[in-house]
Amino acid sequence: MAKAEIQVDWSEIPDDILLKIAQTLTIYSDYIRLRAVCSKWRISLPIAPPHTLPCQLPWLLLPPPTTSITPYTNFTVTDTDPRRTFYNFLTNKLHTLSLPESSYPRRILGSCHGNLILTTGTPEVFCLNPLSKSKVFLPPLSALPGVVSFRFSNVGREYLIQDQLTGQIYPLELKQMRDDFIRKLVLSCPPSNGLPSFAFGITTSFLCKTTELVFCNISEDHWVWVPVSNFTAEDVIYSESQGLFYAVNHVGDVGSFRVGVEGVCDITIWQSVSLIPCDLRYLVLFNGELMMLTRCLETEVDIRTYCELYRTAGFEVYRFSEYEPGRVCWEPVKSLGDGMVFVGESASLALSASDFPGCKANCVYFTDDHCNSNDVGVFDLEEKCICSLPCFPDNASLPLYWGSPIWITPNPH
Repeated sequence: MAKAEIQVDWSEIPDDILLKIAQTLTIYSDYIRLRAVCSKWRISLPIAPPHTLPCQLPWLLLPPPTTSITPYTNFTVTDTDPRRTFYNFLTNKLHTLSLPESSYPRRILGSCHGNLILTTGTPEVFCLNPLSKSKVFLPPLSALPGVVSFRFSNVGREYLIQDQLTGQIYPLELKQMRDDFIRKLVLSCPPSNGLPSFAFGITTSFLCKTTELVFCNISEDHWVWVPVSNFTAEDVIYSESQGLFYAVNHVGDVGSFRVGVEGVCDITIWQSVSLIPCDLRYLVLFNGELMMLTRCLETEVDIRTYCELYRTAGFEVYRFSEYEPGRVCWEPVKSLGDGMVFVGESASLALSASDFPGCKANCVYFTDDHCNSNDVGVFDLEEKCICSLPCFPDNASLPLYWGSPIWITPNPH
């Protein structure tokens, strides 16, 4: 006589065993699926994973939709739709979240540790976690070094700025300050985890056509100027293992910066022994090594809008090597092996492709961070070719008038 088949009601798994199963998961989307199995599991498991997840594969935050683009006219974005769409590579799906804090006229300055860094038409600057909705304020733009005064009543010249190098004073309006003054911001750690957190960024000198470096302790009310002259930084990154911020400038020189709670900054500068021709430079930490990515651009005219667009032609990768004290030699890297790199307005990030099925190794995933166009794609370092992303086909290359796509690593905590 055949044995009767035993029916198992998986919804009745004890909570402690279910929790242990959940703690074995390393990908956030897998945890979401686990909670979605049945109503009892959804109730038993917390919304955020009960354990610390490793760094996740970035989602791509897409820009708000624009209905039309008219050449030869000034196009003003008035879209205040609070919903924002994210593209998930692992599932090849789009996720829509309500994020009124990111709608026009706010500007996304960057993303780091799962947080968007935003500013508004006011001096306000804050970090926003799209998943947990936690919000942490940074010191305002009016507390940046060189800001002599800020008055809403001075319409069209609300800010008075004193150039750090020349001492000259010039006015800026709200929109200029929001859109152009801060080039990039990165964080030392998630701002809501209770640990001391610092922001480090690049600001623009409109008079000298150069950039300056600033930092802050996010629990304080002011920014501190980093005293390096004529550095003209292009990218910044933070090394958690070393406790250092790094910056690279327009000729490949590198600086390391150790900041402290007292506003002190220890600085070391390495000058590049050779000039590597390119248009943009990025820093990334890959397997504990500091690397520089160079990006070359080319121009094309979009026949639909008659607009001149900048398009990425390719990337090259170099490894930091100290040639002698105070000098750096950038050694060419032919392959990243299993690695893949994400660059753009977000903090640059390197991950192992084998940890995320469906991702391509030895590639650079890039977004536009230079001219507000849909210059988005994947550059294969071996084949020297560019592939489009499913959410951004080739025919999507239209100029954007409010923000560009930006990477953000989902962080549910």
